[in-house]
Amino acid sequence: MTISAAAQQPIGELYASDASVKGSVILAGSGTSVLSGSSIQAGAQAATLKLERGGSVLVCEGTKLSVNSSRTGRELLFSLNSGNLELNYPLGTEADTLLTPDLRLVLPGPGTVHVAVRVTPQGDTCVQSLPWNVSAITISESMGDATYQVKPDETVVFQGGHLNDAVHSRQNCGCARSVPVQVAQAPPAPAPPTPASAAAIEPARPAPPDQHLALEAPFIFHGNQPVDDLAPQIALLRVENRRLVQLEPMVLPPPPNAKKHPAKETVTQEAKKAPHGFFAKLATFFASVFH
Repeated sequence: MTISAAAQQPIGELYASDASVKGSVILAGSGTSVLSGSSIQAGAQAATLKLERGGSVLVCEGTKLSVNSSRTGRELLFSLNSGNLELNYPLGTEADTLLTPDLRLVLPGPGTVHVAVRVTPQGDTCVQSLPWNVSAITISESMGDATYQVKPDETVVFQGGHLNDAVHSRQNCGCARSVPVQVAQAPPAPAPPTPASAAAIEPARPAPPDQHLALEAPFIFHGNQPVDDLAPQIALLRVENRRLVQLEPMVLPPPPNAKKHPAKETVTQEAKKAPHGFFAKLATFFASVFH
């Protein structure tokens, strides 16, 4: 069998990490050149077929697409049993054709073809005119004469592959769009401050106010006992200058068996030995009481 030279011209170059190709191919440095009559089977990721005439065809995950070209190589014929694909390329005055088990889609030029198609195993066919598409897509049944046009910015689902069961929709007919997963991250706990930083950020504490001790105590004087030198003890007391210190002497009688003259003499001698000044006056006062 003789194969024409036009049929041997590459349709495009395939870029995919896990896709397989059946048919005539040419291995290239950057990808695989696909010839007319080949079938592209996409794996877990979509495969991209960059057309020699410009633009690209995106074969979605798990989809098998057959590609043929006309004798001139200016028109393309795609065959899709089930799966999804997206067409995005400029087209001249020619028209490309996409065949499904129940429908025939004609993609006319001139202009940009930007179309997404999905076919389910049950025959439901979704045709979506994407934003850059400029021409209406003419659809007809394989076994009938009726036609339907999907206008730009329209999405139509043909249930069971029948034109009479066309339903307008807003769903996506092309490849599944991966939604980025957003993970909430709690901010890390702040590190405990070092002693130096804690001292720097800790507010200064005001110094506690001066505390004064106010003491009230009676002075008791026994007439039959010698007078002690109170100067070292009283000198240690801090007396509030805002409060009047009252001295309330309490006089106790001498014991019954005590003699008056020795006590009086002792007091008089101790009073003479006492130093002059405040304590001398205090001793003189107590001595005069028992005189």
